[in-house]
Amino acid sequence: MSKFTADFETNVDENDCRVWAYALCEIGNTNNFIYGNSIDDFIKWCSNPNENNVLYFHNLKFDGEYIFSYLLNNGFKCIKNKKERSDKTFTTLISDRGQFYSIEIFFKVGNKKVNKVTIYDSLKILNFSVDMIAKDFNLPIRKLEIDYKDFREKGHILTEKEIEYIKNDVEIMARALEIMFNENLTKMTIGSDALHNYKEINKN
Repeated sequence: MSKFTADFETNVDENDCRVWAYALCEIGNTNNFIYGNSIDDFIKWCSNPNENNVLYFHNLKFDGEYIFSYLLNNGFKCIKNKKERSDKTFTTLISDRGQFYSIEIFFKVGNKKVNKVTIYDSLKILNFSVDMIAKDFNLPIRKLEIDYKDFREKGHILTEKEIEYIKNDVEIMARALEIMFNENLTKMTIGSDALHNYKEINKN
């Protein structure tokens, strides 16, 4: 199992809401950068039967809506209890105030093997913009800029500038999360990490 940061780039036209690019960067191995130009390819990557990866989107509430839309329009069923898991099911952890914490997608469920991907919200760990995180962590790369209003048709081939832009976004988060994880801050939220450390300090 590997951990990746992930990001979607989407159209701003409310009549044409879709993912025109996705990117992934492995935490601890930023040379492992993966990108594509459709959510179909993203889900296909997630469904790799040889891997059960963990992904971190920065603001899962936004990206998660596109994931839910894809799943519900492609035969997946939302379940409340993981005991009900079967092929093409998924679970969510969303608060009554609409805070997104996690999504777990089950692609194939067998007697001894489960093919799944688990998705968390890195905004619950680092509640800052990607731009600020790059600066505050004094990372060697910075967030770049592109024109979001440019028209990008279905199947749009990413330009070098667009690839560099989305690569920097996921690499910044991968570098920052690696620092956090190396400090043993590995819980779903920074609040959980703080509580865990408090209990460790005071258990004696």
